[in-house]
Amino acid sequence: MKTKAMITIMLLLICTAIFASEDASNAAEHARKTQELNQLAERFKAETGFEGYIGYNLQSMQFSTISGNFMDIEVTAPQDTLFMRSVFDQVVSKVMPYISARDGQLKSGKVVSNELGSRTIYWQKVNGYSIEGGGGTLRISYNLATQKLNVNNGTVDISSDPISINLSLEQAISLVQEKVFDGAEVKPTNPRIAYVPIDNENGQAYYLCYVLTNQGYTVFVDVSEPIIRKVALNRISTHPKWGQCL
Repeated sequence: MKTKAMITIMLLLICTAIFASEDASNAAEHARKTQELNQLAERFKAETGFEGYIGYNLQSMQFSTISGNFMDIEVTAPQDTLFMRSVFDQVVSKVMPYISARDGQLKSGKVVSNELGSRTIYWQKVNGYSIEGGGGTLRISYNLATQKLNVNNGTVDISSDPISINLSLEQAISLVQEKVFDGAEVKPTNPRIAYVPIDNENGQAYYLCYVLTNQGYTVFVDVSEPIIRKVALNRISTHPKWGQCL
C-alpha cells in the first residue's frame, strides 16, 4: 500500500511540474507577444499621429480595435456621408500597414449616418471572392458623443496569388452527392465560391472552396482538386458544429 501511495504521489508531482512548466511557457509567450504589440502600437502612433486606445489580437498579432483620433484628420461634418467617406478612406490608408488585409483587398460599403454618428464597412475580397466564417471586415465609425473614430479590425491574412479553379460546380455537387449524401440528389441553395477557414496541422488556413448548402449541411469543396475540405451541420447558424473532413 505504501508503495502504491508513493507512486501516486510521484505521478501527481510529475503532472503538477508539467502543468506548471506549460503555464510558465504560456505566460512567457503571452508577455513576449504583448511586448511586441506594444512596440507596434507605439510605432503606429508615431507614424500616423494617432492618439487613443489600441486593442490587440494576440492570435493574429494585429490590432483588433482602435478608438481615438488622428492629428491630421479633422471631422468637421460628421453626418455628411460624402465627407465621412473621405475621412474613412483616410483612416484605411493609416491602418493598412498594421492589419492583415493587403492592398486592393478592401471594398468599401455604404456610409450610413444618423443621430449617433456615421459608420461604414470595408469588405475584404481576395481575387474577387468573399470570405466565409465571420472574418474579412474592417468596420469604421465616428461617434458624435465621444467625438472619436472607432475601428474594428476583422481582416485575415490571405495571399492575392491567383488560384486555379480545376473543378466545376457540377463536379463539386457530384462529389458531395456521392461522399456526403450517399448518392441522393443534391440541390444546393445559393452555391458560391469563397475563401473558407479550415483547421490543419499548422492551426488554420483559408482555402478557396465551393460553398454548398443542402438539407441543413454546408459542405466546402476545394476548387482546385476533388477534396471535401469541411462539412458543417447547421443546427445553429452562428455556431455551427463542424463535422469530419472527407
